[in-house]
Amino acid sequence: MGLSRLSKLKAWATWRKIAAAAFALVVLLSCAGTQSATAGPVPEPSFASLSHPLAGHIYATGRLGSIDASASGADISSESFLARATEAAIVLLGEIHDNAGHHLRRAQMISAALAGRPIVFEQLRADQQAALDAFAELKSVSPDNATVAELKRLLDWDKSGWLKDGYDPLFQAAIDAKLPITAGDVSRASIMKVAEEGEGALPAEDRKHLGLDVPLGKKLDDASLSEIEEAHCGAMPKEAFGGMAYAQRYRDASLADAVLKATEKHGSAILITGNNHVRTDRGVPWYIRQRAPDLKVISVMLVEVEDGKNDPADY
Repeated sequence: MGLSRLSKLKAWATWRKIAAAAFALVVLLSCAGTQSATAGPVPEPSFASLSHPLAGHIYATGRLGSIDASASGADISSESFLARATEAAIVLLGEIHDNAGHHLRRAQMISAALAGRPIVFEQLRADQQAALDAFAELKSVSPDNATVAELKRLLDWDKSGWLKDGYDPLFQAAIDAKLPITAGDVSRASIMKVAEEGEGALPAEDRKHLGLDVPLGKKLDDASLSEIEEAHCGAMPKEAFGGMAYAQRYRDASLADAVLKATEKHGSAILITGNNHVRTDRGVPWYIRQRAPDLKVISVMLVEVEDGKNDPADY
């Protein structure tokens, strides 16, 4: 990601109390967002003074509890956002995967207000749990050697397909705060099997446990299929992507399962994942609602400003 892109960075966050409202956080970062943090504390970013009218603001898309945000698009403070986040059992932090500034900003959120919670990563798979267990053991017996570089070596991170250094601030924040690091995603082989075979790839008891036995409904199913069709440039009709759409549901449900397990064990949890997974209509929050409707959940979505789009509704 070049500096010109970072100079236009907007972090847009939404949060949600289950069955209540969603909110959005907009933060502008300078090129400091490209820094990695393989040692020492998570760095504070510089904030650029740019002309985009939405940069650096927090916007609500509804009403949440005592926060004064009675109308869609209401502007609230970062202090209010962080205060509300500390009250939630689960905080879902979305991202644009290749935006290093988003990863740094979330590391700051964790260091500032969310320390003490286990962190579940979409970027880590269940079949990498042995590497995470080895790192946890290293932290207990030789904490000085439990570095970001060693974690990435154990995970074989360079072959993961994720940003080489972009997630370093998040890993560093977890290490500094002595937070458990947990795999959120299922294995690639499992995803491929579900994409090829659909719901028949999963035993009925697994579908029920994950909440996959409850249909999203035609409107949301069609929206999911349309997104996949668009991502494939319309090369095939959307009906051809049913397996892929179900695999997306499977991943959302599995991420929710990992977060709920971490919450049951530790009392709270953070999820690091892509924006599509934290959407409140059919992403991870939907599956949490099916299984734990009384849990307070905040969903955070990070996006980027675009020239000419000056109204929160544009996003």
